[in-house]
Amino acid sequence: MHELGTTAAVTRTVDLWERRPAERDSAFEDWTIDGVPLRRLVADRWGVPDLPSELTRLWPEAPRAAVAGLRALLGDGTPDFGDGRVALLVCAVDQDINCRALAASLVIEIDAVHWRDVGWQVDFEEFVPAPDEYGPLSTYSFDRRQYEGLLGELLRRYEALAAATPAEPPVRQRRRRAPWSR
Repeated sequence: MHELGTTAAVTRTVDLWERRPAERDSAFEDWTIDGVPLRRLVADRWGVPDLPSELTRLWPEAPRAAVAGLRALLGDGTPDFGDGRVALLVCAVDQDINCRALAASLVIEIDAVHWRDVGWQVDFEEFVPAPDEYGPLSTYSFDRRQYEGLLGELLRRYEALAAATPAEPPVRQRRRRAPWSR
């Protein structure tokens, strides 16, 4: 059995609120498996030095998405994909699963929770759980009590954050330009 955890992480996102979209760092919580960040495990499996830019939904800037993602990972919410799979990492810009998401089949047993056939997926194509050019797809198994304890704690924290956050982001006022400054 693996041990699931979280760790502080940062990725580059694009701020779409600005007149000209600008990149910025965004802090979030990455999943860890046996102490190794999930994004590192993905990069190592694909043989690349850079971590993927995708992030977990454990992002304080979007607590409602975190709540929905945690419920799905607990088996209590709506899966992200029509085939029942749940997203583990999503697009860093807008969390759209159609950009690309690292997803898994969630299997909950009496004493264990499994993330099976972990692989990249989009909503508009059927996921085919077959080995790819890097070998067999990953599967992670967790002790159910430890898994549900961690996700339950995260769920409570993000529910409180969502309750304290306005439903819609505040409208940003754009400065008016003088007609002669064009």
